[in-house]
Amino acid sequence: MLFLVAAKAARSAAALTLTAAAAPWHAHGPIFLGRNWYRTDPKSGDISQEDVEAVQRFRATFSRDLIPYKTFSTTFHRSGGAGGQNVNKVNTKVFMRFSLDDQKWIPRFVRVRLRQLEAKRINSKGEYLVVSEKTRSQRHNLEDCIDKVWESLERASTLPKGPDEETTRRVEGLKKAEKARNKEIKMRHSHRKAGRQKKFDDF
Repeated sequence: MLFLVAAKAARSAAALTLTAAAAPWHAHGPIFLGRNWYRTDPKSGDISQEDVEAVQRFRATFSRDLIPYKTFSTTFHRSGGAGGQNVNKVNTKVFMRFSLDDQKWIPRFVRVRLRQLEAKRINSKGEYLVVSEKTRSQRHNLEDCIDKVWESLERASTLPKGPDEETTRRVEGLKKAEKARNKEIKMRHSHRKAGRQKKFDDF
């Protein structure tokens, strides 16, 4: 009976592991990346030094003009709504999509953050999709899509700030005070124990 229970528990654990591995990256909760876990809203201590350096290089050298939009899948459709005689006649609405996993020029941490921050733009195939029908110009809508990608990259590549110097000092002070308080409690406990032992020896 115990063997059957243990086997069932092992199967459940294996299924849970498989489910976690197969879960989409934009699922809520912490995400495992490389050797590190990341919260939905990561703290500075959550990010490995390797990822920090990669993101810093990306922000220092990359710009909107370097986005390889010509490698993305771009399609044009008819726009709807008000706008004059060209509405529903000219293909000015732009759909731009690309697979996040294939964009190795984006640091892996930024790709993770995009999946978190832009979950509504990512389809079941893991493709990042942007749409624009802002104007009645195909070219202007294409530029708008590129702007949206760039703005998303800027947000996703913003590293969380660590605690300021004052906060660090306050935390260290609290730690020292807690350590001193615990030491004092142990000493009082030791003195009381020694006192009880002395009374016992007097009998």
